Amino acid sequence: MNAKNKINLVYWRDSSIYLNITNKCTNNCIFCVRNFQIGVFGFNLKLDHEPSKKEILDSFTEVISEKFQEVVFTGFGEPLTRLNLVCNLAQEIKKIKKEIFIRIDTNGLGELINPGIDVIQKLRDGKIDALSISLNAENAEKYLKICKSKFGYESFKAILDFTSKAKQFFNLRFTVVDIPQIDIIACKQIADNFDIPLKIRHYSGPELII
Repeated sequence: MNAKNKINLVYWRDSSIYLNITNKCTNNCIFCVRNFQIGVFGFNLKLDHEPSKKEILDSFTEVISEKFQEVVFTGFGEPLTRLNLVCNLAQEIKKIKKEIFIRIDTNGLGELINPGIDVIQKLRDGKIDALSISLNAENAEKYLKICKSKFGYESFKAILDFTSKAKQFFNLRFTVVDIPQIDIIACKQIADNFDIPLKIRHYSGPELII
């Protein structure tokens, strides 16, 4: 299905179905795909509003089938800016398809985004299985240059702290984008120190300068 002219709350590839629940993000990463295209896999992900739980569930139930083995909260924004919605949706999805695997693609800044809230416990209550955490730099200074977080230098440490807390409860991995500005080997060492895998994502956008 090609849906370039339709705004999509759900989209899919192979056995994974993705939920596009927000375009809001606390980062402005120089490599972000939304800077140079309107979507991925032929789906338009540019939202014109923050979709409701009902809208997302309706879209999900329209397309869910046995071929889908994984649900991923991702899209063009940071899912944990809508923490309550993510957890509520995950609980509903598990009712629809009990054995489905649920992952969140996150920038790892959920505790800064949601101050005073036990984010890890909320995700556990929401029956989340896995977190894919965007590392994308080997130190705080590089992270701020590349990811331009609104939280400043505190961001990088917050990601590592969040990873340390989450490791005992969720299936985790780090991700990095293969742009020259990122020291992939140093990022691999960070992942090894946490004893979690590192996934390298290919960048195919315009030339980047920082």
